[in-house]
Amino acid sequence: MRNVIIAVTNSIADIVIFHLHTFSIVIVIVIVMTTTVDSSLPALQSRIETLENQLWSDDQKSDNEQNQQMVITPAMRRVRRHVQSSHCYSSQWKHCPPNYYSLELEQRKQILGAHSISQLCKACLFENKNYVPNEDSNDNSNSKALATNMKNDPTNSKYYLIIVQYVEAINTKKLSTELRSLRPPGPKRLDPNYFSDMRLAPEEDSDRLTGFAHNGVSPFGLLEGEEIPIVVCKSVLGVRPQFIWMGGGDKDWKLGMAVGEFVKATNAIVLDVSEPRLGV
Repeated sequence: MRNVIIAVTNSIADIVIFHLHTFSIVIVIVIVMTTTVDSSLPALQSRIETLENQLWSDDQKSDNEQNQQMVITPAMRRVRRHVQSSHCYSSQWKHCPPNYYSLELEQRKQILGAHSISQLCKACLFENKNYVPNEDSNDNSNSKALATNMKNDPTNSKYYLIIVQYVEAINTKKLSTELRSLRPPGPKRLDPNYFSDMRLAPEEDSDRLTGFAHNGVSPFGLLEGEEIPIVVCKSVLGVRPQFIWMGGGDKDWKLGMAVGEFVKATNAIVLDVSEPRLGV
C-alpha cells in the first residue's frame, strides 16, 4: 500500500512539474512576442505615416514641397473619411500654396485646374438670431426620438452651412424666404420674420461647431453631434462642367467633386439664395 501511495505521489509531482514548465514556456513566448511587437511599433507607425502621406500626395506639388514633411490634421482625416465612406468617386484633392487666398480668382482657378472661376466655392456658417427650439410634444412615449428629430429639423435650425460660389453673394432676404418655405403652408409654417435675422456666425463659433479653422471649412467631416443642415445655392447646379471646388479641411487643401455626388453625399438642400456678385 505504501508503495502505491509513493507511486501516485510521484505521478502527481511529475504532472505539476510538467504544467509549471509548460506555463513557463508560455510566459517566455508571450514576453518575446510583446518585446517583438513593442520594438516594431515605431516601424509600423512610420509605415502608416508614409502610406498616409502618399494618400495625400499631390501631383501638382513641386519637388521641394514633396521633400517637406506633410502635416496631416484630424480635421483633414475626417474630411477624407467622409468622402471615402460616401463613395464620391469623382473627388480630387489639391494642395495650394500659402499665398492662395491673396491671389485673384483667375489665378486660383489655374492652381486648381478648374475650367471656370464659377467652379470655386466656399462654405459659410450662418446663424439664425431669432432661433427658438421646436415646442415639445405632450406625448412622452418616445421622447428621446422626438428630441432627436427636433434637433435635426432642417426646417428650424439655429445654424446652416451654405455652399456658395465666389462669384455669387448670399441674399439674406431670399435666404429667409427659402428657409421658411421648407415647411408647407399651414399652422406649422414659421412666422414671416422668423428667418429675418440670418448672419454669418462669428469665426470662433464656426471653428467650434464645424471643427474647421478659417478658410478650411468643408461640408464633409463636420463634427459628430453637430447636426448642421447643408444648403447649396441653386446657382451651383448651373456650373459647367458640373464640378466644383471647396474647402478640404485645411486652408492649404481644396476638395473637388461632381455636383451631383456632392449633393447626394451631404444630403444638401438646394435653395435659390444667392445673386451675382458685383465686380467679379
